[in-house]
Amino acid sequence: MNDSRQLRHLPPLSRPIGLLFAATLVSSVWVAYSSHGSRQLLNTLFVEMKQRDKLQAEWGRLVLEHSTWTAHNRIEKLAVEQLGMQVPEPGSVRVVTP
Repeated sequence: MNDSRQLRHLPPLSRPIGLLFAATLVSSVWVAYSSHGSRQLLNTLFVEMKQRDKLQAEWGRLVLEHSTWTAHNRIEKLAVEQLGMQVPEPGSVRVVTP
């Protein structure tokens, strides 16, 4: 009895089927990995969008506050009350030409 004669030979399509099985296994792991990555990116996107909305709301409040603080009537009132300034009479204005 020769041991080499008793070895079974694999069917001719077993090698391509094994390669297809391995490729299917690798691609299924890759799909799971990429799905997880895209879910993480989507969660990050939603967090960033929430932050953007909060910052836009704060920006709107700051613009409104800025317009309130720089209103002409408020500045005129502060100039009169704190600095004692007043609008000059038209007759007391001198125009200087260069």
